Amino acid sequence: MLLELFIDNFVIIKRNHIYFEEGFNVLTGETGSGKSLILQAINLCLGARADKDSIGRFADKTIIEGVFEVNSEIKAILCDMDVSFDDNKLIITRTISKKSSSIRVNGRITNLNSLKDISHILMDIYKQGDSNSFMNSANYIDLIDNFTNDAESKDIRDNLSKLYKQRLELLDKFNKLDLSEEEITRERDLINYQINEIEEVDIFNLDEESLDREYQKLNNISSIMNSSNKIKEYIDSSEFGQVSMTSLINECISEISSYTSVDEKIEDIYKSLINISELINDAYQDIDSYESSLEQDPERMYELDMINQTLFSLKRKYGSTIEDIKGYYDNIKERIKELNEIEGLRTTIDRDRSKINKDLSDYSLQLSEIRKNKSKILEAEINKAIKELDIKNGKFKIDIERKESLGSNGFDDIDFLISTNKGDSLKPLSKTASGGELSRIMLAFKEVFSDADTVDTLIFDEIDTGISGRTAQVVGEKILDLSKKRQIIAISHLPQIASLANNHILIKKEDIEDFTISRTEKLSNGDRSLEIARMISGVDITATSKKSAEEMLQMAEDLRNE
Repeated sequence: MLLELFIDNFVIIKRNHIYFEEGFNVLTGETGSGKSLILQAINLCLGARADKDSIGRFADKTIIEGVFEVNSEIKAILCDMDVSFDDNKLIITRTISKKSSSIRVNGRITNLNSLKDISHILMDIYKQGDSNSFMNSANYIDLIDNFTNDAESKDIRDNLSKLYKQRLELLDKFNKLDLSEEEITRERDLINYQINEIEEVDIFNLDEESLDREYQKLNNISSIMNSSNKIKEYIDSSEFGQVSMTSLINECISEISSYTSVDEKIEDIYKSLINISELINDAYQDIDSYESSLEQDPERMYELDMINQTLFSLKRKYGSTIEDIKGYYDNIKERIKELNEIEGLRTTIDRDRSKINKDLSDYSLQLSEIRKNKSKILEAEINKAIKELDIKNGKFKIDIERKESLGSNGFDDIDFLISTNKGDSLKPLSKTASGGELSRIMLAFKEVFSDADTVDTLIFDEIDTGISGRTAQVVGEKILDLSKKRQIIAISHLPQIASLANNHILIKKEDIEDFTISRTEKLSNGDRSLEIARMISGVDITATSKKSAEEMLQMAEDLRNE
C-alpha cells in the first residue's frame, strides 16, 4: 500500500508531500492542474525511465520518494529479492540530475531492472497505453490457473513443472550420450589421459598445507641451522667476548642467594631465577636436539618441486583448488562409466523419457479440461461486469488452442479476446479497447480476480472517460467495493466517482511571482463539498450544485458504511 509520495522540483511541482490512505483515494482538479504529474511521479517510483527535461526550475535535481507498507506475503517475496527491511516499510527514492541519476530501495543503491521487478508486486496502473498483467498474454495461463485458487490446478501444475524439469535433464543426458563410435573412442581416450594425469598425484590423500610446510622447511634448512647455532652460542658460549645467558643468570642467582632467609619476597625472586635457569637449560637441550635432526635432503626437495609443478598444472587445467580437481576427477570417472555402458543407458533414458512424456501429456489434458471449465465461468463473470460498466455491446471470450509443443504449463495457448462495439469481430484485448473502455475492462477484471490477486494498490486513470450519470455511479460503486480489499488511487473528473472516496486530494495550480506551480491539498468537510460542486457545475458554483454535492457525499458515506 502506498502511504506517502514526496515530490521535489518535478516540472512545475516545487515540493509536494502527499499522504494516501487505505481504501479509496481520489485525485481531482481542473484540466492542466498537474494530475498527470502525480501519476508520472508514481511511475518513476515503479521503474519508469527518468527524463532530465522534467527537472524543475527550483533546484538542480529532482527527488521522488514513495513510502509503501507491505504485508508479510509481499515482504517475504521482496526479502528473497535481497531487499532489506527494518520494519514493514519499503522506501523507493529516485534522484534525477542533469549529470546522473540514482535509485535507492530502503537506502540501498539498485538498478532500474531490479526496481521494475520489485514494483510489479506492489502496484498496478491502468491507463491507456500502459501495460499490466491483464494486457500481457504471457500471464493468461497463470491468471486462469489461479482463478478460484483451487488445489487441483496447483497440484497438476506442480507435477507438470517437476516432470518437465526431469524431461529436460534426461534430454541433456541423452544428448551427451548421442555419440558415434568414433566420438566415443575419442572422448574415452581424452578422459583416460586426464584420469592418469590427475592420478600421478594422490590428491585424495594429499595434504597440501603439510606439503607446503615441509617444502618451506627444506628450502630454508641452512638458515634454520645457522639460527640454531647462534641461539646456542647466546645461551652458553663466551666466544667473541660475549657474556652468555647462562653465566648472567647464574651471577644473578649468586648475588641474591645469601639474602633468601632475610625476606620472603627475595626468596620468591630467587626461586624465579632458578626456574629461569632451568628453562634456559631446557631450551638449549631442545635446540641442540632439533639441530641434530636437521639435514639437507636434495632428493626430497626435488620430489616436492615436482609435486608442486604437477599441482600447478592440474589447477590450471581442472580447477583452482584441490577440491575443484577432486570434483572434476569424480565427474570424469562417472563419465567414463557412462561411455562404457552407453547402450544400456540410452535404452534406460528412452524408456524414462517415454514414461515422462506420457505423464506430461496426461497431466496437460487434465489441466486443459480444468482451464476450459474455468474459462466458461470466467467469461460469464467478465461479460456481466463489463455490461454493468456501460460497455453494453462488449463481448469477452477466452480462446484456448493446443500448441504443438508441450511446456512446463502444459500445451495450452491462451488469449483473451474482446469486442466493444456491435458488429466488431473478437480481437486480442490489448489491440481493441480505447483508453476509457480499457480502464473499465481492467476494473471488471480486477473485480472478478480480486480474491486471487496479491497486488495491494491499484491506480485507475481515465476510468471515467466517456461515461456519465448512472454508469458513472456504477463504476464508482464497483471501485468502492474493490477498495474494501485493495488500496485504490483514482484520477477522476466525475463527482459520482470522487464523492465515494474516503480520501480526497485536490490538485491545483498557483501563480507565485513570475512562475506557476502545482500543489496538492487534502480536502475535508466543506472544502470537499465545494470541489464536488465544482465538478458538478463547473466554475460557477450554484446553490443547487452545492446541495447536490452534499447529497452525493452523504450517499457515499452511507455506501461506505454498508
